[in-house]
Amino acid sequence: MAEATGVDGRHLAGERGHPEPGRLGDAPADAGGGNGQLMAQVSQVSGIRCEVAGQPHPLALLDCRELNYGQHSVLPLHPFRLSVPEAALAGLLDEPFNSFVQDCREDDLQYEESDLPELMQAGYPDITAMLAGHRPLLADMMYDFMIGDLMRAIGRASGYCRPRARCVGDVEAADGRAYFTVNQVENIHFAEGQVVLEGQGYYGAYVIWLTHGGGRK
Repeated sequence: MAEATGVDGRHLAGERGHPEPGRLGDAPADAGGGNGQLMAQVSQVSGIRCEVAGQPHPLALLDCRELNYGQHSVLPLHPFRLSVPEAALAGLLDEPFNSFVQDCREDDLQYEESDLPELMQAGYPDITAMLAGHRPLLADMMYDFMIGDLMRAIGRASGYCRPRARCVGDVEAADGRAYFTVNQVENIHFAEGQVVLEGQGYYGAYVIWLTHGGGRK
């Protein structure tokens, strides 16, 4: 059978201690050795910023839920705001975005109809052209198709390292307390030279314990 827990020390059936309010974005001593420092250097160059409940959060400790994205979370949810300068967006998303647009173009030609008529009517622009003249469409496409690509690109640029338990079921040693996981992006918009993503997420990660026979493996 499977049992889910939160790496931040919460069992899904109840709740235990919470990180101190002033330390929500701090990394544990052994959570990646200088990832927070690297994040600060990357942010100074790129201007990418993340805030959780109004407090700065390190990009290197930012994750995105993959399994059951956007579904109910028993771990408490907190609002987040991720802002990415328009100048940095093309470099982060150009390869996956342009590949997606090319796939759409080929599918439209093959099937003689389009699932994204707005994209076809715009002439299948690349991300640079989208930023120049089709921002509402770009925001919609990012919301529907590109959240994972963007989060992974930011992670690669910031030195992100996925939190893992030292052994199966070793929840307390997983050092997930400082990791903020995006549960769902609820809104994307452009403002003052930034693309802004807002939504809800939780501290920690879900870990599945598998029980085989009479004991845990």
